[in-house]
Amino acid sequence: MKHKIYHTINNLWAKLRRRRLLWDIMVTTCWNTLGRGVGLLIPFFIAAWFGVSGETDAFFFTYGLIFFLSDIFATVIETIIVPYIAEIRAQNGNVGEFISNILGISGLGLLTLVIGFLFIIKPFLSLVTRFDAKTLNLVYLLLMEISPLVILLVWTSVLVGSLNAYKQFAIPAMSPAFRALVNLVTIFLLKDKFGVHTIAFGYVAGEIVRLVILISVIRRLNVFRLGLSFHLDSKIREFLKIASYQIIGMVAIDMNPVIDKTMASWLGEGSVSILHYADRLYAIPSTFMSAGFMVALLSHWSSRYYEEGGQRLRNDLKKVTNITGGITLFVALFLVIFHQPIVKFSFGRGVFSQERLFDVGWTWVCYLIGFMPNMLGRIYARAHLTVKNTKVLMQYGFYSLFLNVLLNYALMRFFKLPGIALSTSFCSLFYFLYLRRTFNTMELCPTHFNPVNAELVN
Repeated sequence: MKHKIYHTINNLWAKLRRRRLLWDIMVTTCWNTLGRGVGLLIPFFIAAWFGVSGETDAFFFTYGLIFFLSDIFATVIETIIVPYIAEIRAQNGNVGEFISNILGISGLGLLTLVIGFLFIIKPFLSLVTRFDAKTLNLVYLLLMEISPLVILLVWTSVLVGSLNAYKQFAIPAMSPAFRALVNLVTIFLLKDKFGVHTIAFGYVAGEIVRLVILISVIRRLNVFRLGLSFHLDSKIREFLKIASYQIIGMVAIDMNPVIDKTMASWLGEGSVSILHYADRLYAIPSTFMSAGFMVALLSHWSSRYYEEGGQRLRNDLKKVTNITGGITLFVALFLVIFHQPIVKFSFGRGVFSQERLFDVGWTWVCYLIGFMPNMLGRIYARAHLTVKNTKVLMQYGFYSLFLNVLLNYALMRFFKLPGIALSTSFCSLFYFLYLRRTFNTMELCPTHFNPVNAELVN
């Protein structure tokens, strides 16, 4: 009997290993859960150590601005670099030179951007927020302290995307854990001396450690030579052109959280913090379901598209969306039903006000309404990225910005803070429907197969 069970498990294991995409999705999801799971704990420690106050409002608002600046570049580069590297490898090109140019040019451009941003942001914030003078000054000081994170996040995203293109998923997936651990240790050791400033110091220190680890891994694997260069060749120009469409779209998309926090500041002290805490709760299932999953999908779909063509991509997309839709619907319903004990367990300790647990809970429920369409939309976004169709992502970004502002105004009148989260959910539904429609009406190349390059792709 024991031998039969062992034989069955061994056969199942062997079948999983042979199905590369499924295996990489499972393994990468596990590594990402470990890697990002530590980072998702940070807001809970902040809630226990700092509670809800004007200072936490200042930090979370600041973090939202910096995340907006970095994410519009980091997310785009980490994803769009994958099909480019797949193409360069298929053509026996120099991947190291390509990546080194991206690092050098992006670093120089972002340094200029950050300096300009710090010069103009303070008078702008005094016009669009309702923070008092003390909180506004704190926001500006925190911005200066955490601003190096913009360049660091983009550089780590370049390296993560490069390793993913080589199907080296483990270390990139685990690397956020190193950042988070350094961050938590820094906050714990220095919080009594520097207050909320310690959170900014922790994020910067953690990202530096993460960057050093990724560089060390690339050198050890010796998959390509890494450096800093500033040569704007034809491949870099093409990359920047294709990436620019998505970057413009990401500017619009990532404006939505900033707009949400700005409009939340109109609802009184503590509202920005509550919105952030609810958003972090939503990020836990979202990260678990998508982080490793989307990484493996993009890497494998890019290889398959250049090998087998558009019909294979359509078939893969149909299978993945059917499975994901059922799983995400079940997860969303489960979390909605048990949201109260989960919120109490997560925040019902330390200096966190018990009266605000109800607000966090209902705001989280409103976020969860859009969980399933958001996950399906992300899958269709990866399909568009595989074929380098970034224009549609730019178009969606502008539509979503207009829709989010309109819905925020309307829903805040009836639901207050949860109305902002509900607006995000309606935007997620539009995200899925729009990307599905545009992809289904696209004409894809019937085949990209090249027998000379088949081994390189596999």
